[in-house]
Amino acid sequence: MTEQTILHAAKTVFLRKGLGATTMQDIAAEAKISRTLLHYYYRNKDTLFRAILDSAVGEFIPKVAMLIELDIPLIEKAGLLVDGYLALLLEDPLLPHFMVMEIQRDPRVLVQLFRDKRGEFGEVSRLKAQIGKELCIEGDTDAALAHIFTSLYGMLIFPFLAKPALDEVFFDNNPDAFRAFMMERKPYIVSMMQTLFASMKRAAATSAVPASSSVKNKTARAKTKVAVSGRKAARAAA
Repeated sequence: MTEQTILHAAKTVFLRKGLGATTMQDIAAEAKISRTLLHYYYRNKDTLFRAILDSAVGEFIPKVAMLIELDIPLIEKAGLLVDGYLALLLEDPLLPHFMVMEIQRDPRVLVQLFRDKRGEFGEVSRLKAQIGKELCIEGDTDAALAHIFTSLYGMLIFPFLAKPALDEVFFDNNPDAFRAFMMERKPYIVSMMQTLFASMKRAAATSAVPASSSVKNKTARAKTKVAVSGRKAARAAA
């Protein structure tokens, strides 16, 4: 119970003061324990912050990797990811705040957490290959993956970051309204991802057309130039 008390107290203080301004004494005071006992469990606030992230997302990371590896269309993967992340975030609505804090402080920590829980990013390579195949993107798919990642996570995480304002403006501070709103949002997110995939596929097809047309135009201009030169040479010889 003491360790859970510490984690809860640390979350409260980190959100109130920020990671940089928080001290171990602040956390000990919030948890109503001595600093000695706090240091027995966690030697510094960085270790404690990492423990919060680890306890929140550590178990979910292998599930994400498993979903990415499934042999199903991209849109079905997106739907399963939405289901999984909503379940996680609704259980711990403060998690997005800590993810954003850590990304601003040192994004490598989250990357390392992923590696610790799952190893290297073999799944990402397979996902990029699937993106290229389904969306008809030739060559590098890093930009496409970035669009998909930011769109999906933006639609999922931003409402949790904006929850206080949403509660005040739209939900009349009803404690059950936000959860209901996010559950209603699930099909909208999947639909918007489907629209994104369709747009990216059209963009890939459109970008391929000018390239081929350009080659044809250059070839046609070259043939015309040769023909004109030939006629001039014939007239000169005559």
